[in-house]
Amino acid sequence: MKDVVAELEHLKQLATQDANKRFTRLYRLIRQGGLLAIAKERIAGNKGAQTPGVDGQKMADMDNEKIVWLSQELRTGTYQPQPVRRVYIPKRNGKLRPLGIPTSRDKIIQAGVALILEAIYEPVFRKCSHGFRSQHSTITAIRQASSAYRAGAKWIIEGDITDCFGSIPHSVILNCLRKRIKDERFINLICKMLKAGVMEAGNFAPSYSGTPQGGIVSPILANIVLHEFDTWLEREIGANPAPQTPQERNVRSNPEYMRLHYRMTDIHRYLNGKRPMPKNSTPEKLRQEYQEKLRLRNLQPRSLPRKATYYTRYADDFLILLCNASKMEAASMKTAIAEWMKTNLGLTLNQDKSHITHWQDKVCFLGYELEGRTNPNKTGWLHLSIPKEAVRHAVSKVEQATRFSQAPEYDVFKNVTAIARGWTNYYRYAHNINVTGGKLSMVIYWKTVHYLSKRHKRSIAETMKDHYARDPKTGCLGLYVPIPGKPPSLKNRYFIWHKSPTRLQLNAVQVYQVEDEQAYINDNWAQGRSRTKRTETLAKAGNRCEQCGAEGVTLYVHHPNHLKKAQRVKKGMAHVAHSGITQTTKLLCHACHMSYHHHRTPT
Repeated sequence: MKDVVAELEHLKQLATQDANKRFTRLYRLIRQGGLLAIAKERIAGNKGAQTPGVDGQKMADMDNEKIVWLSQELRTGTYQPQPVRRVYIPKRNGKLRPLGIPTSRDKIIQAGVALILEAIYEPVFRKCSHGFRSQHSTITAIRQASSAYRAGAKWIIEGDITDCFGSIPHSVILNCLRKRIKDERFINLICKMLKAGVMEAGNFAPSYSGTPQGGIVSPILANIVLHEFDTWLEREIGANPAPQTPQERNVRSNPEYMRLHYRMTDIHRYLNGKRPMPKNSTPEKLRQEYQEKLRLRNLQPRSLPRKATYYTRYADDFLILLCNASKMEAASMKTAIAEWMKTNLGLTLNQDKSHITHWQDKVCFLGYELEGRTNPNKTGWLHLSIPKEAVRHAVSKVEQATRFSQAPEYDVFKNVTAIARGWTNYYRYAHNINVTGGKLSMVIYWKTVHYLSKRHKRSIAETMKDHYARDPKTGCLGLYVPIPGKPPSLKNRYFIWHKSPTRLQLNAVQVYQVEDEQAYINDNWAQGRSRTKRTETLAKAGNRCEQCGAEGVTLYVHHPNHLKKAQRVKKGMAHVAHSGITQTTKLLCHACHMSYHHHRTPT
């Protein structure tokens, strides 16, 4: 594995040294078992890694023997990707988004291909590309847009590509890869992935274009194609110009600002005694004049507007900000972009979602509302706010989490806390986070206290006597429940989220740590997998396998009576949840757990 890691680092160094280098012998690297093992380790912890594809196998079923066999298939050229299983997930607007789920073996191959492509392309990707990249995020994309507002943006082109992942022609993807890769066997492997087809409701459909959303390699393939667009904008349109030198900035100096500045400098020298005091003037008059000049200077911009174009992109959403330009120029650029994208990439600019907006009007970008504001000196700055739709979405998730009174208390509190903490951490840069976060905390309080009252069949006042106290971590009053499996004490109380985090400055480089947790599915407890039951089982077993006594390994809560049987005997998820909560469970390691479910002998 050390050799594989060193080889990836070597590829990255070569790509950094020569942006035009074409790489060979990549197929030799992808077929190595060490790379496939690293690829599996990289994706094994992902939320969707255990979701089975058309073959029904999970990532946990891919042991070392199967990885060796997969490597052998690549060596002999007999490897053939299987079709992806298509499912649909709901979008916020009520529509459905198609999602392709590859098989576990194909996920490992795709993760290995992604490792190689990242080593080759990350050094040459533009700084304006922020989607699906290390050290980049939605916040870095918004931060780049903020600098354009300060530079004097007047018109904004909001760009969105119609079905970007699903409509990229395969020929475009392969041609883009050939600009950087000379190994046809490696390119043919990617071509097989693209043409593997889709399995939906038992019917096979071939794929002629696009990279299926949900595939491990799809994001970087989309970035490789859109990198051509980034390069064209910066090279041909002149987007994202280099910072000006001090001499160039001096050329754009505002004459009125400089006149006031020079006069203030002279007054300062008179008062310091470096120049003789003018006739018919006193220090008091000069100080009054200095304050007046200072007030007038603060109302003038330091430099005159610069004609420039700035561009930032996250996946298929992008903003083009034009400084010191007219709306007609923005419309002409939008038309040129749509034509170039259709001709060279085979992609279509979504006219319903692509608009030309004045810089002082609101623009929705990556979940935030961007709005230009004016300083007293007539320069601009970016104001960030949380959309009302995002607030309603967070409230609806809290309502869903506290909807069922039969849900275990600890599960509900963990779920609501994860929802609120993740939501507020993302919107920490909004200027209205304090107000909105305070309102959300009130919604969480009332929804949760009503849930507790219904669960215990008590009044709100009686409920607060046993579930309301001061949180020692924050010093604020909040609702709590005792942690299951631990003796009652002040330390063993789990407080629900009740305090909004402080707002962060968008343009300040701040390093902070957040005690975040993975969000839980609202109906996880209804599927028999209660967090309360797991915590109690861990405390009872002492974090060791109850069958073989193994410690320091991943442990699983085993239900002796299969939950699937409970669902078959009595229809409805309520029986599954009841069976999962009431029956006695055991804590087992992976080998012992598999011995129960698959009648395997633990090794």
